[in-house]
Amino acid sequence: MNTIDRAQRPAPPKPVARKSSPVNVEYEDKAREMVREAMRSKGVTVDQLTARLSAIGVDMSSGGVANKISRGGFSSAFLLQCLAAMDLEIKVE
Repeated sequence: MNTIDRAQRPAPPKPVARKSSPVNVEYEDKAREMVREAMRSKGVTVDQLTARLSAIGVDMSSGGVANKISRGGFSSAFLLQCLAAMDLEIKVE
């Protein structure tokens, strides 16, 4: 079996920050607006959303929830948790 000495192995590529990529910014804005619109349509405040998230096992402070929504850079899991907490369902076929 051939083994490559560590000195011969090329260095891995440098990570590139994707956070500021225009396409990411666009979709983070869409995600933020999706949650905000859902909150408006259901008449849910951040404090109420926090309580509803807690009821499904997502323990965060109201400030933490507000910050996540404000930044828009949250995970798809958090987005789905928010929608579930507000009794909104996205059907996937």
